[in-house]
Amino acid sequence: MGRIIIKKSFIIWGILVVALSLISCEKEENVVGEDLMGTWYMPQPLNHRTARRSVEDVGRHSLSAWNYSQIVTTNSNQEVIDQMKPTVGSISLSGAVNTNLKHMWSWHNQNNSYIDLSNNSWNNSGQEWIDPNVHVFINNDNNSNNEDRIRVYYNNGDDIEINDEIDFTFNGKTLNIPNKTFTIENNQSLALEGTLSHGTISVPANSPTEIFSQIEGPARDYGTWSIKIEEDGRWVETYTYEDQNNQSNWLNAYVDSTIAEWEVDGDTLFVTYHFDDVWYQGNEFFGAAHGTWYYQIAYIYQKNEDELTLTNEWNVCENEPWCLNGREHQFGIDSESLEELKYIWKLDFSKTPPAN
Repeated sequence: MGRIIIKKSFIIWGILVVALSLISCEKEENVVGEDLMGTWYMPQPLNHRTARRSVEDVGRHSLSAWNYSQIVTTNSNQEVIDQMKPTVGSISLSGAVNTNLKHMWSWHNQNNSYIDLSNNSWNNSGQEWIDPNVHVFINNDNNSNNEDRIRVYYNNGDDIEINDEIDFTFNGKTLNIPNKTFTIENNQSLALEGTLSHGTISVPANSPTEIFSQIEGPARDYGTWSIKIEEDGRWVETYTYEDQNNQSNWLNAYVDSTIAEWEVDGDTLFVTYHFDDVWYQGNEFFGAAHGTWYYQIAYIYQKNEDELTLTNEWNVCENEPWCLNGREHQFGIDSESLEELKYIWKLDFSKTPPAN
């Protein structure tokens, strides 16, 4: 009997050892980043990067292209141009149509300027729509095929079109158009003139300042992102935009997905995108070449139950004078005043799907 008891004890001990080993192996086989798996949601705000972009433009890029802040540091007090802020002054259109053009979008460098003017804002939410809608495009690029033009569109379908050179001066911040009168049909005329300046953001010397973080008017979303983090290292990034027309009960929907790869190392989540015929490397996604290339973004992640925050930052110019000088022209600030420009991503996701 004693020999049988000893044998049973030995067998039971052996079973326990094997069971514990199996449990240990199971723990060792847990996937790194398993707590991140699932589907996460983030609204896409209407911001400086999505402004004047179609939903197709937004959807065919990754979410990192639209959701970063810009932090500038200057060595003296500066006023940075903010094209989303209300302008100062106006360009008046008078005669057959009487309205003021107070909304300006511009691109400017040392040699050329391209300017869009309108009497209606790109972000017209909560504002009264002005009829007729007036659009003016001017440029001083002699090598461009885009001629100066005035377009007037009425809600009833009528329109006025003028293609003629428009004289102007523009320093990147302030536009001046001397009086010019155009003759249109039925012996009517249109006169264009005035001075209009971009709004600005004050940047104190030697103080990192966030610019282009807010838009004027009511904040609103421009679709929704979801990311599906899967066990096999697959990352599915989906942009969805829905626009419900309450009068006709017609739903305009657009969906576009991007597939990438993910992996975790410590508190860093690496997301790698593959592209054909376009070169993207690291965070520097502005170069181009041929072939199949990739870019990888290293997000620091923080997870708190059903909330996930991804952050990253990039020193854009890395102290290169040519880069800093180009940004100074873009921002409308003094030469040699820009010390640093950083892009900072802070993406806040939730497990809760957006409300319909």
